[in-house]
Amino acid sequence: MITLRIQEITGEKGLTLEELSQVSGVSLEAIQIYATKPVELTEEIASDLKKIATKLDVSVVELVKPVAKREAFQLKIIEMAKQKGLTLKELSVLSGVHPTLIAFYSTQSIYKNKLAESQVQKHLSQISGVLECSIEDLKLAIELPTTMFRIKELLKDKNLTLYDLKLLTDVPDELIDLVATQPVDINSLSNAFLNSETQELPSIIRPICCLVNPESACCKNK
Repeated sequence: MITLRIQEITGEKGLTLEELSQVSGVSLEAIQIYATKPVELTEEIASDLKKIATKLDVSVVELVKPVAKREAFQLKIIEMAKQKGLTLKELSVLSGVHPTLIAFYSTQSIYKNKLAESQVQKHLSQISGVLECSIEDLKLAIELPTTMFRIKELLKDKNLTLYDLKLLTDVPDELIDLVATQPVDINSLSNAFLNSETQELPSIIRPICCLVNPESACCKNK
């Protein structure tokens, strides 16, 4: 589905939709739909958009509204834990947050709206309490990776549920939810795994790697 800027550009050109219909040869009814609703691109619609773009003296691509970027953050938990002289396992014990969740929060970009969820806020509050900082102090604005792992779809193919996956992988429900709903950068997991100065982080990260990609280096290496 795409959303179009026809109304906006037509106004900038000093035209009405009726006038655009007359000069482009595209029906007014079709133009009104294109101008007000997201549309599924077909050959017929593409042909209409080319005619419209020609009469508006813009490229066809300019007619398409850019997709709004979703705000995301990475959390500086590992960095701040080091400053406090804490290992992730120590932070996990003190905060009550599972170490794999701390590792995920520390290595992945997370949607702003996901961070606002009550369970995530609870975890971050527990972690920031131990680190003696605010949740805002932990946040670093960052671009999202593009890879989404189709956990639910893959499970359906194997006739498994999310609960079955929890039993098979021995990871928290919250981690499975994060992997199922957030883009995952497997490279950042692998880099954290391979470049860790201690054996602690690899042992914590491995379950995440194996969950999202059993063929990844950080899942296979022990």
